Amino acid sequence: MAMAIPFYLGPYFAIDMCVGSLILFVWERVNKAKADAFGPAVASGLICGDGIWTLPSSILALAGVKPPICMKFLSRAINDKVDNFLSG
Repeated sequence: MAMAIPFYLGPYFAIDMCVGSLILFVWERVNKAKADAFGPAVASGLICGDGIWTLPSSILALAGVKPPICMKFLSRAINDKVDNFLSG
């Protein structure tokens, strides 16, 4: 049962956990007392923030809104054409 959790949550969850753990690790090295006192509160706030964004994200996905992402994977030939166009 627990092995299926990433399939429901998505792969970003593991990345979020890794980044959060690294931040807490560094914070504990810098100031252990403050990390112990405020670490759980900061983690809770970040988890709530991630959960709060789920609702607008779902509504935008249902509405078919495409995000303005300026990144696209192109084939080598098309990438060469774009590079030639941009270089002048």
